[in-house]
Amino acid sequence: MLEETLVFQKTEAGLAEMAAPALGLPPKLRRALIVVDGTKSVSEIAPMFRPGEMEPILMDLQARGLVTLTGGVVAVPIARPEAGEAAGAITPEVFEEVRRQAMREVSHRLGPNGDTLAVKIERCRTPEELRVALREAEKILASFLGAEYGRTFAQKIGRGLL
Repeated sequence: MLEETLVFQKTEAGLAEMAAPALGLPPKLRRALIVVDGTKSVSEIAPMFRPGEMEPILMDLQARGLVTLTGGVVAVPIARPEAGEAAGAITPEVFEEVRRQAMREVSHRLGPNGDTLAVKIERCRTPEELRVALREAEKILASFLGAEYGRTFAQKIGRGLL
């Protein structure tokens, strides 16, 4: 697992790939390369991906020479999940808390206008279903309260699903 405070930046090769795509990067790698900007930490980028995806994506980009830690250091994962423990798995308690927090935030910010969305979040039974509902919530909150609030919501709530 990568330390959440690490900050990656594009290398010269990464900047060249952005200017003229030549490597045929898979969409997730390309998206990660786009959002790596030398200022966002791993914890700020991770909500844009599924749990457990961020580390392999950043490690792949780093292995390809497209990104590096700010300062040119090579990132090394700090710990691996125990045998039998799924990477990116969250406990039922954490899932329930994230779901409740998302419902409260939507209800608080949108009032009765958010009831349908809050019910949709409440009906989520898996982290994957919740991620889909949270993406929808982010878009709706952004349309009502502004893009910055939508991003803040996604980062704050999505962090629990890492």
